[in-house]
Amino acid sequence: MHIRIISPAGNIKGQLIDKGAATLKSWGHKVTIATHAKDKYGRFAATPEERAADIIEALEDPSVDILWCSRGGYGVVQMLDQIPLDLITKANKPIIGFSDVTALHALWNKAGVKSLHAPMMKHLADDPTHRTTKVLRELLDYYATHNHTWPPKHNGLFLKAGARNIIAEIEPQAVEFSETDASTLSFVGGNLSVLSGLHGTPFDYDYEGKVLFIEDIAEHAYKVDRMLQHLRLMGVLSQIKGLVCGHFTECDDDPTMPLRLWDNIRATVAPYGIPVLLGCPIGHELENYPVVIG
Repeated sequence: MHIRIISPAGNIKGQLIDKGAATLKSWGHKVTIATHAKDKYGRFAATPEERAADIIEALEDPSVDILWCSRGGYGVVQMLDQIPLDLITKANKPIIGFSDVTALHALWNKAGVKSLHAPMMKHLADDPTHRTTKVLRELLDYYATHNHTWPPKHNGLFLKAGARNIIAEIEPQAVEFSETDASTLSFVGGNLSVLSGLHGTPFDYDYEGKVLFIEDIAEHAYKVDRMLQHLRLMGVLSQIKGLVCGHFTECDDDPTMPLRLWDNIRATVAPYGIPVLLGCPIGHELENYPVVIG
C-alpha cells in the first residue's frame, strides 16, 4: 500500500518521520512524505493552509491508500473547515493517528469513512517491535488484503483483552460488553479535551447508538469532571451504548475532589446503566492499541 505521512498539527523532528517511514517500508509499504510534514511554523508543522493542502493533496492523489499523521499536539481545529467533506467521502481513505488527530477522526466519521485511532511516528520510530506495533502491522496487512476493509471483530477482541489485562490493575469493577455488541457497534471518540472543543460545532461526532472511548493527558481531575459533565449535559451519556476509558496519563487524583478519577467516572455514568470499561490500553502511553472508528 501507499502511505502518505502528514503533519496536521504540531511540528516534529524530521528524523522521527524518517525512522517511522523506515518501519513502514520494512513492512512492505510504499511511503511518501507530504510537502510540509517536516516544516516548522512556530509550534505548528506549517500554516493552517499548508497543512490542509497536504491533506487535500493526499486525498486527491489516486495512488495514496492511507494518510498517517506524524504527531498530534495542537492545531487541527485551525484548518478543519478547509477540508471538503465530500472529498473525504469520495476518496474513502482512512486517516491514522490519535491525540489532536481526534478532530480529524470526527471529520472522517461525519464523511462516512472509517479511520484508525493508533500510534504515530514516534512510536513507529522508537518501538517498532512492541506488541502494539505488531497489532498495528497485522491490521494494515488485513486492510491491504481484504479490499481495504478493517477486521469486523477487532474492537471486540481488543476490549476483551483490555478488560482482562488492565482492569485488575486499577481495581474498579467493569460491566463487560457482550461479544456481539463489541464486535458490531460503531466506536467514536479519542482525546477527551479535543472532543470537548468540538462540542457545539458542525464537526462533532454523532453519538447516537455508538460506543464512546476517551483518553487524555496532563489534565486536572476537576477538568476531567467538567468535560464529563459537559457530555452529560449535552445528552451524550443517554445516547451512547457504552463507555470505554483509556489512559488518563498524568491526570493525578485530586485530594480536594470527593471521589478518585475512576470512581468519579463510574459515578457520573452509573445512572445511565451502560457498560463501562476503565483503564483500557488506549492513549498517551506505550500501550496504545489501535481502535477502528466508525
